[in-house]
Amino acid sequence: MPSRTLPLIALVLIAMPAAGEMFEGDYRGCSEFSTLGITECVAEKTRQWDARLNRAYQSLRQRTEPGQQQALLAAQRLWIEYRDANCRFYFAGPGTISRIDGAECLRSMTQERTCELEAAQNREGGPGPGCE
Repeated sequence: MPSRTLPLIALVLIAMPAAGEMFEGDYRGCSEFSTLGITECVAEKTRQWDARLNRAYQSLRQRTEPGQQQALLAAQRLWIEYRDANCRFYFAGPGTISRIDGAECLRSMTQERTCELEAAQNREGGPGPGCE
């Protein structure tokens, strides 16, 4: 394997969500359907997590100092850009399984960010349900 290929492989592996994050939790309730059914089910779970993410973001923003609010906004925008770019990697894969991989990437990353924002505003109690 050429030496210039190794950094590229390492970059791709770093960008991938950990195996323990994808295809667990909410995904398991979707796995019994066809490819189309799975992607629709996972997309609905993603919409639910995205709504919760938006609530957690707004709540955290209201609880932070003005200087932190700008930093939070910048971080959230960059996170969205990263999530979308990372999940395009999965959507670009071969075959119809790539639709499931891409949809699950969006769901798992959105869930993870939601849990992070909830934990940031509730240090004593940690994140909410589904964030174990």
